[in-house]
Amino acid sequence: MFIRLVEVRDHPSVIAVAATRLSLVWVLLLIVGAYGAVLGWRGGAFVMLAAVCGNVGGHLLIGITEYRRIMRRSWPKVLPLDDEDEW
Repeated sequence: MFIRLVEVRDHPSVIAVAATRLSLVWVLLLIVGAYGAVLGWRGGAFVMLAAVCGNVGGHLLIGITEYRRIMRRSWPKVLPLDDEDEW
């Protein structure tokens, strides 16, 4: 029973999995935008910019959600360190 709870707790959140899978779309849009910009299509630069913003936003979303999920866990019960200011 305890092992199963630990396994479930250690899996990444659904948002992190979805944002990771969406990162492939951002890379594809970046490649398409770069190819379009090289060929002279003005919209290619905007597609590249949207892909970069989406990729950065996805990384921020993953970082924020996973940080909050990890910090909501119960903290371990440990004794405080001895005061070592008196040497």
